[in-house]
Amino acid sequence: MSPSSLTISDEELEKLKGYIFKTNLKRIPPTNEYEFLRIRDGPVMIVVYKSGKVVHNGSEQTFQVLREILIKEDKYDYILGSDETGKGEWYGPLVVTATALTPEEIIQLRQIGVRDSKTIKVTELMQLAERLFELKIARFTVTLSPEKYNQLYKEFQREGKSLNDLLAWAHSRAIQDMLVFIKAKNAKVVIDKFDYDKTEYRLEKIDRTNVEIIQKSKGESEIPVAAASIIAKYTFEKEVDKLNEKYRIDLRKSQPKEIDKSILPYVAKLHFKNVNEAE
Repeated sequence: MSPSSLTISDEELEKLKGYIFKTNLKRIPPTNEYEFLRIRDGPVMIVVYKSGKVVHNGSEQTFQVLREILIKEDKYDYILGSDETGKGEWYGPLVVTATALTPEEIIQLRQIGVRDSKTIKVTELMQLAERLFELKIARFTVTLSPEKYNQLYKEFQREGKSLNDLLAWAHSRAIQDMLVFIKAKNAKVVIDKFDYDKTEYRLEKIDRTNVEIIQKSKGESEIPVAAASIIAKYTFEKEVDKLNEKYRIDLRKSQPKEIDKSILPYVAKLHFKNVNEAE
């Protein structure tokens, strides 16, 4: 089994200490100054670092230990998260994904290593995304191809609106469609914050009676946002692969000036300065 990692809170660390004491799980000495404790007991292998990071072997017995200590947020039947990718790349689509997770699913995703996608290498990220698809978590993705993105960007620009308006529209569409799909009795929505006012404006039609909406900086610390980011990045990479195959180019290794001008509108975001200069 391949190692997985997660981060635990101080409260969860205290629960782990209590579980070790209660069950007499065997500890072995740490191997370096960064480790807080190391557990090795039959199929259970857990290393806890002073930073709060936990690395484990992914065995069913280890998962059972983690299920005992990880804290569930039971106040909501669903917690939604949304995030986007592609806004910083001159090539490829803009992708916005919303996920909806039950408290139990959040624990499950923490166990398999879902975390801030900025800390995950591309190969692992692609594997994690496919695992999320296998688990059939509730998700909705808005994918704007470069052609569609350029069209919408022009429309928003004509109305005196910015890229953030476009992002807010895409986030709100994904979130509202997800809320309709899950029919939650009590839900929380966490958005990786980018423009509070524009996002609030787009979400004003949502009935807040049973829905709490939070815009949070560093939103990927929340598992639903982290899962949304992983799926969005997976989708982005797959869409870029399709563009590369269709136009027989390598967008990841090219510059706009190296690409035939006739296909730029179909592979690139035209408002980017380097794309503008290449037209």
